[in-house]
Amino acid sequence: MSNVILEIPAEFARSFGTTTEEVARNAKLELAIEMYREGKWSTGKAAEFAGLYVGRFMDVLRDRSVSRPYTERMLEQDIAYARGRF
Repeated sequence: MSNVILEIPAEFARSFGTTTEEVARNAKLELAIEMYREGKWSTGKAAEFAGLYVGRFMDVLRDRSVSRPYTERMLEQDIAYARGRF
């Protein structure tokens, strides 16, 4: 596995939070939401990246009115994710 380091200038980082931890957490959440919205990640994969339980991630999507067609492929990914976690 490889890691990517993203440098966010302070003027932009402030829009994600006030502490380094808060900025990192919120930036990861925003990326996870966008990848889900674009259909690149399933709810399970996006939730894992954001460090949330799937149910909590789905709550965030609902609170933000993020809607997206739920494809058969996404269902298969979510089932595979759930089988691996439970």
